[in-house]
Amino acid sequence: MESPLGASQPATVLTPRPLVRNLAIGVLVVGIVLVPATWAAGGSQRALLTAAVALVMVVLPAWAIWFSRGRTIVVHPDRVVVRRGERDVRTFAFDDLVEVRPSVDGSAGAATPEFWNKAVTLVGRTTDGRRRGLKVTAQTVESIDPLLLALAPVVARRPELLPHDVHRTLFEEYVADLGRGRGTQRG
Repeated sequence: MESPLGASQPATVLTPRPLVRNLAIGVLVVGIVLVPATWAAGGSQRALLTAAVALVMVVLPAWAIWFSRGRTIVVHPDRVVVRRGERDVRTFAFDDLVEVRPSVDGSAGAATPEFWNKAVTLVGRTTDGRRRGLKVTAQTVESIDPLLLALAPVVARRPELLPHDVHRTLFEEYVADLGRGRGTQRG
């Protein structure tokens, strides 16, 4: 399974897609209006209901905005690095991978455009032997193509990274789409 577009690529920053952040901002705005309205509605469970609405409509969206802000994924020819601001928070060396799981991510529902459904989960081990994973999906980044390009020669060299037929078939399809210009890369 040779990479159709060349084996060695320089480090590439995957451009974040603002979808999650924008949805969280919308929910937060509605929540800011809804919390006082819930309190004003009163009732015997006023405090409990207001706290629940505040948690779901204000706290969780605020956390999602914070989490997505400043988080970038950088694909190197030999590893993937997750950064928060200027700090590296996770590194997945391709030589340390245990499994690669390409998938079709339908987390945004049936109305999700097909090119947003592509996802790849990298599974590796920490220095103390615990499993860890990183899911990169076309719903959260503009393109997973640089990751696929970097993984293609690794998977060709280590086919055991795709232990299931469905994963092998899907990975081959994703790499073939790159060769036909049908990847998720945006201009």
